[in-house]
Parts: sequence; C-alpha cells; structure tokens
Amino acid sequence: MKREVLKESEKNYVVLDIMLYCVFVVTGFILLNFSDIELLNPIKYASPLFFMFGFFSLLVYFFNRQARDYELLIFGFINVCIGAFIMLYISFPDTGFIMADAVLVYSVANVINKGYSCKELFDKKDINFFIKLSVTILLLLLGVFVVSSLYTKIEVGSLILGYYFIIFGLLSLLEPLMSILIKNVKIEKYILEALSYEKIEEKPIKSEPNKNSSKKKLKTKTIKKLK
Repeated sequence: MKREVLKESEKNYVVLDIMLYCVFVVTGFILLNFSDIELLNPIKYASPLFFMFGFFSLLVYFFNRQARDYELLIFGFINVCIGAFIMLYISFPDTGFIMADAVLVYSVANVINKGYSCKELFDKKDINFFIKLSVTILLLLLGVFVVSSLYTKIEVGSLILGYYFIIFGLLSLLEPLMSILIKNVKIEKYILEALSYEKIEEKPIKSEPNKNSSKKKLKTKTIKKLK
C-alpha cells in the first residue's frame, strides 16, 4: 500500500474538506435547535439547502482540483440535481413521499459516487481505500434508515433531516481526519501489519561471476599449453 508525506498543498485540501462537511453538521444543528423551523414543511426549505451544499462542494472541488479525482465535482452536481428535483415537485400534495424519494436518490447517488472512488483507490493500492469503503457502507446504512423514517414520519421531517445532515457530515469528516492519521509512519505500519500487507522493496540484483565458465576457460588454456 502507498503512503505519501502530507504536503503543504494537501493540508489545504484537507482543511477545505473539513470545512465543507462542517457545513452539513452546522445545518443539522440549526434544524434541530430552532423551534420555528419545525413548524415549516421540510420540502419548503430543503431545496435551498441542497443548492447551498452543491455550491460549497463545487467551490471546494475547484480549489482542490486533482488529476482524475472527480468525486467532489459529482457530489456537487448531485446536490444541485436533488435541489432542483425538490423544487420541481414543491407543490405536490404528498410532500413526505417527495422528500423521501429525494433522500433515497441522494443516498444512492452518493454511494455510487463513493463506490467508484473506492475502486480507483483499490486499483492504486492506496490505503485510503479502507477508510472510504467504511464511510460508504455507513452512509448507505444511514440513508436506508432515514428514507424509511421519512416515508412514515414526515410530520417530524425537520428533526429527521437535522439528524441526517449531522450524521452525514460527521461520517464524511472521518475521511479527511483519518487520512491525516494514516500519514503517520507508526500508525500506517500498525494498519499494514493488522491487514497482513507487506512492503516489498526492490533491491538491485548483483550479477555474480559464472564459476563454471571460468573453470572451462582455465581448462582450455591448460589444454592449449600442453599441445
């Protein structure tokens, strides 16, 4: 597995990722702590929230742009598309059904997006693969739980969305935070030993003189002298 030293530019990338997911956590706390929001139908304010998440995601992507890494770009477009979907059906009578459908599509799209990133990391034999895979599975389970709750308990939709955004943000924060930890040599060594991975160092092969050929040369020389 590969390990690279955390460069100054990478530190900036990690900080921006942390700030992005903190926006989710703060939004969730606002939904939980302001009683006036609970009186509103979640579909009325969900669309602007997803547009906001999409804007910040795209902003972080363009600051953190890396070769062949489009996860944040796709994540931004997913948020924008979900915001547009909710806005399109905002006058639909069964708002609980629309909100649940939106979160369902959102969860599936994010799992597919992260799943593709997991595949890329696995092909590169990057140790971050295990972190991203774990977070992807947890987000999938979170999505299943939240969607089932929204279909049956839309009257407490604000609370459900509040907890969803908080947990989504905290789980997503695990990726940048854990990526910092595994840059530590001791921690990486412990992880690799636990996973039974061994680093194979390529050593230059020294060419040894062929003893048989030297013996043959000596024999031919002695035969010539005798002749």
